[in-house]
Amino acid sequence: MRLYFLRHSAALDGPDDALRPLSPEGRQQARKLARFLKRGGISFDLAFTSPLVRARETLDLVLPITNAAAPIKPQVTSALLNETSATQFANWLARLPQTAGHVLLVGHEPTLSERVRRLLGLLNEEALELRKGAIACVRTENLRSGSLKFLVTPKLLGAGRTPP
Repeated sequence: MRLYFLRHSAALDGPDDALRPLSPEGRQQARKLARFLKRGGISFDLAFTSPLVRARETLDLVLPITNAAAPIKPQVTSALLNETSATQFANWLARLPQTAGHVLLVGHEPTLSERVRRLLGLLNEEALELRKGAIACVRTENLRSGSLKFLVTPKLLGAGRTPP
């Protein structure tokens, strides 16, 4: 199974964190990433997003491009919120169908990077950080450990700056 950990793209500031939409730059980042994934032949069997607006909007921009030939229905889950513990996330992950080959997970910092580092066995917090709009692909056989296949940022794709 390949897990694709996608941090939501750049969002506008706002008084209600859960309702912050993507900025125009963030929308551009998401579309550019989606085109990159499509050129690489990547489409998803399952897609999950946090309930926060900026994560849902990121997914809504990526999925129609990557899965144009084989549309899927994305699912909203609280497992991708920062408030979800590592144990809760691991339990949720273990319930994914083992037949899924490519699973997209759209979420937030700092927990998204923590999930990737845990799967890779990285103890140093500075060893890996997902910038806004970045994606990390981790190949895993047992959902407890894995290997990093790639890490791509908007900056690498020429989609503008990558704010922290």
